[in-house]
Amino acid sequence: MLEIAGLAADPNRGQRTVAIDVSVGWRAIPLFLAALRQKVTLVPVDPAKNPGLTENVLSWIKPELYITPALLNEDGELLSVLKPVTASPREELRDVAVVLYTSGTTGRPKGVMLTYGNIWSNVGSILGYFKPAPEDRLYLFRPLTYASAFTGELLPSLFRGAAVYFRPPDTNPLSTMKSIQRDGITILGTTPTVAATFARFRKRFDFGSLRCLMLSGECLTVRQAELIAEAFPGAAVWNAYGLTEASPRISCLTEEGAFLNRKGCVGRPLEGVEVKVRAEDTEGRAAEEGEEGVLYVRGPNVMKGYYGDPAATSLKIKGGWLRTGDRAVIREGDIYILGRADSLIIRGGVNMDPSEIESELMKLRGIKEALVFADYSEDRTRVHAWITCEQGVLMTQIRSTIIHEIKDSRLWPDVIEMKEELPKTASGKLIRPIQSLR
Repeated sequence: MLEIAGLAADPNRGQRTVAIDVSVGWRAIPLFLAALRQKVTLVPVDPAKNPGLTENVLSWIKPELYITPALLNEDGELLSVLKPVTASPREELRDVAVVLYTSGTTGRPKGVMLTYGNIWSNVGSILGYFKPAPEDRLYLFRPLTYASAFTGELLPSLFRGAAVYFRPPDTNPLSTMKSIQRDGITILGTTPTVAATFARFRKRFDFGSLRCLMLSGECLTVRQAELIAEAFPGAAVWNAYGLTEASPRISCLTEEGAFLNRKGCVGRPLEGVEVKVRAEDTEGRAAEEGEEGVLYVRGPNVMKGYYGDPAATSLKIKGGWLRTGDRAVIREGDIYILGRADSLIIRGGVNMDPSEIESELMKLRGIKEALVFADYSEDRTRVHAWITCEQGVLMTQIRSTIIHEIKDSRLWPDVIEMKEELPKTASGKLIRPIQSLR
């Protein structure tokens, strides 16, 4: 199909691109596999969830072909013959399997170029610990615009012959919980925030079919871990770590029960992946064992670069080492993620990480979710907290509880606002407001 349209790669001149609207659901699978086989660079987009980003991505990358649901029938077949493409292949996209655009809070999102080597090396490393069986049923909660869904879940599941259930577009998490119960879902990959939300419905839905819950995308808090452990007693809970620029998986903590008692631990690096921590001082020296710093990664999973942005690439990758932007510490070979280096809040000369405050808030009775950020709009730094609460909880109760139960006053927010829901990406990851940046 893609070869007939003239999209196949030219070994001497580079590759062409095909953008695919991921709302086509399962019909994306043959399209993705065809693109991988014919060496046509994939550009997944999600206009239903991110119309503005999709419009920008299409204008930036100018794909030779854009496949939407309107071009496919119910069986995934094209409704009309594709017109031959005459555009020249692009040298920059040589060996690039997919370009995934990261949705940052400020500035222009960057197109992460992942090569075939990046993708297949990461899939191979993931299969070292993730071994779904043909009788397994994986629920793909996150859209295929996320490397965690594409490389971390879909491709390993297809390789092992497991069934894959797609989350229908324009559905809420409630439908996923219904599907877990109705369809006997055995494997679910999602964020700690979403998993903790599901945990609160454990008395309403039967999650007994789940045998594996793979967490990734954000730091797992103590309270979230407790809720998840109580709600999914029969499931193995893994705490995975990665980022789009690393295809995405870097490590995964799979030891039974470890997610509950080893806060921040995301396991050891996957096979073929190297990590190191560098102290963020003037020398940028290598950190000692157990010393905090910024995590760097090197390996066959590290991206080729950002599409059309060599300057940003050179800042992100130096000497083959990818700067993750995450604060970490390595203890006895295990990686512990402490939070984002670039989200650190400094108030009154005291450093604090938003995730640390969020974790303390979510330990308090009545608080379901918390999102913390700094406001630098005035002459001083003010720490804001947006929270969602159980029904009937009053703001006066929350303020009193914070003062009496959070002993470290450094972690008290200056401003607290109750919200009906917190802003999240399509994958369920919390989005920090733009006020959190200088």
